[in-house]
Amino acid sequence: MAIKVTPVPPKEAIAFWKEKVLLGPGEYRKLSDEAKLKAFAVSGIAKGAELETVYSAINKALTEGIAFRDFQTQCREIFQRRGWDIKAPWRMETIFRNNVQDAYNVGRYRQMSRVTTARPYWMYSAVNDGRTRLHHRAMHGKVFPHDHPFWDTWYPKNGHRCRCSVISLSEQQVKARGLKVETADPTGKMFEPIDPRTGVRHPARLLLPDSGFAYHSGKVAGGIDTQPQQFTTQKNLKGPADFGRRALGNVRPQEMALAPQGFLPSGQSDAQYRAEFLKRYGESGTVVRDALGDPVRIGLRAFLINKSKGDVAGNYKFTKSGHGVVIPVLEQMLTQPYEIWLTPQINDDNGRVRLSKRYVSLWKTPEKQRIAGLVVMEVMGGELVGVSAFTPMREGEPDLEYVERQRKGVLVYPKKK
Repeated sequence: MAIKVTPVPPKEAIAFWKEKVLLGPGEYRKLSDEAKLKAFAVSGIAKGAELETVYSAINKALTEGIAFRDFQTQCREIFQRRGWDIKAPWRMETIFRNNVQDAYNVGRYRQMSRVTTARPYWMYSAVNDGRTRLHHRAMHGKVFPHDHPFWDTWYPKNGHRCRCSVISLSEQQVKARGLKVETADPTGKMFEPIDPRTGVRHPARLLLPDSGFAYHSGKVAGGIDTQPQQFTTQKNLKGPADFGRRALGNVRPQEMALAPQGFLPSGQSDAQYRAEFLKRYGESGTVVRDALGDPVRIGLRAFLINKSKGDVAGNYKFTKSGHGVVIPVLEQMLTQPYEIWLTPQINDDNGRVRLSKRYVSLWKTPEKQRIAGLVVMEVMGGELVGVSAFTPMREGEPDLEYVERQRKGVLVYPKKK
């Protein structure tokens, strides 16, 4: 009887890929190494249709298992326009290998994290052929507990076009193979690599991943979600002054839009605000194009206290000061913002990083009062969806300082001239 083998798409790798934020090269370069893992950009390709084509081709490689040559075919015109097929053919393979390998390694982390009770040990596996880097080869076969600090530096990938991977092992497998479970982290120690082809000993050097790759891609991308995640803004991010922007309290009146007349009255019940929301946007929400041309979903999720609990009675923050009143102007806040910031955030408990988009609105009333609005979005399942939306208030007055503190990260709109 013939056995039919059916390919199974790597769902965890695909899920990771759909969490990517598409960026232009300039915006991407301003992110930290860890935050870059959550974004997709290609040097020399501006954000737009061409970048989306390359992104979609890599997505197809993950979902359908297409090979590198098929990726080249799908993106040939884009690469030819830049002369990469002749001047720098390696760039095409680097784009493909880097992104596919990231997705597979993150997917493997999510899989292995589910079975650490039965398979508590992880082994570093280098390909060990003529292309394997000497410092990656030095890690081959090393076994550490899955939660050892070693993996915070050495979980693959550990360089451009790195093909290394991790294998999970049970205690029985470790003993059967005669493997040693390491306890001392060799990172940063000196070592003298031996060329496997010639036997020549090379000069001593530090045992480190390639520059820019000394972090745990699995943790950064996110493991298994067992409860709602709490994120805080990463430290040492740039602010308005770094981009030549004024403080909100100092913005010239002619730069502000007139406050819309469509704010809902405060003091209504959750049920009333929810009904108003559904009347305008529907239960599944409405997708609009923001000021950057990105599709974003206006949905109830932005007004839920506990995102995992869902749309149930008592789980709304409509009545919280400044929240429900903005329902009629949500689309305007996304399509006509004063600024859009891309802000890396981190979960301090597990190291997971996310990129949120913060839409800042700034209005003036006929009485020359300033009102600031804030919408926060994150990528989920390939879509930008709401985290929160409101006009911050303090003691009944607009709270510009709250929004001022949110202006951190990379300014993506308006574009810096």
